[in-house]
Amino acid sequence: MPIAVQLVNDQIQNVSDTNTLLDMLLEFEAVLDDMDLYSYKNWIEGEILEGPNTERYFVSVKLMYPEKQMPDPDGALRLMSRDCLVRYKKDTLVRPTKVQSFDDVVTELQPDGAIKQKAKTIEEPIWVVEIKMPRRYVDEFSDEVITVDDEQYDTEAVSMDSQAEAEQLVKGNYDQDGDGDIDADDQDLGLGL
Repeated sequence: MPIAVQLVNDQIQNVSDTNTLLDMLLEFEAVLDDMDLYSYKNWIEGEILEGPNTERYFVSVKLMYPEKQMPDPDGALRLMSRDCLVRYKKDTLVRPTKVQSFDDVVTELQPDGAIKQKAKTIEEPIWVVEIKMPRRYVDEFSDEVITVDDEQYDTEAVSMDSQAEAEQLVKGNYDQDGDGDIDADDQDLGLGL
């Protein structure tokens, strides 16, 4: 099935609009880099066609390569040795030509009688490489909630409390004895403020 350039543009827009997808895609790329995949011929030339798509156990990304720049299959073996699934497929990319003269334009008559002009299209053979990577490589460490001695702490709340205490300390209004009110004893902290 031919792939339209509009599909590629929509995917780029979708990733750009969502920080989570962009972060996941950057992690995916970092894992490929850590596996030294880019040392194999043409792997660096890939363009995102689809993804990242998350499944229960895998994150998949489809990369597009010109037919003459097929990525080295030895790189795929490196990925497979680390439990990634790799699939190569030939396809066709349909893209509009650059309009430089009237010969590059097709004129169509619409059902309502209007005339519509659009650029001619070119079909280029491409390789589509789908990489399914185990999620353990891509999932980020979530530091929003941490567990210490079987108690869970919300790091954002702890950070907010620490920030409030620091602000009070700078102002000289810190309750040292914890009795809920700021006394004369609490004012002198010896900070020279």
